Amino acid sequence: MDQTFENVAIERLVEGAEIVANRARSKVRVGTLSRPIYKTGPKAGKEYTSREAGRLKKSIRVTRLKTKSGKAFSKKRNVRIYAGKKDTDYHFVIEFRYPFLRTSLYSSISEIRSVIGAK
Repeated sequence: MDQTFENVAIERLVEGAEIVANRARSKVRVGTLSRPIYKTGPKAGKEYTSREAGRLKKSIRVTRLKTKSGKAFSKKRNVRIYAGKKDTDYHFVIEFRYPFLRTSLYSSISEIRSVIGAK
């Protein structure tokens, strides 16, 4: 019975996180600049020097953390929303200057509460 309860609770958390992630995808600024990896200079060949319009928007994702054996962590917060990857290392600058994750969370609280069944 405990496992069933935990599975239902986690699915509701994932559904609430998807609400925030979708709202963040709609709020994040999408640049117009696209360029290949630098070919010359001190940072030549570094993957993070390339730019692709919309890369940060595509990197917003909901992740459920798991242990090495594949089972979910129990009694811990195991659903997270991430923005940015190795090739989008500028995500924290965009979030600081034009907050999209925090504002998405704050504006989605009532929807999240209704999904997870909280008051």
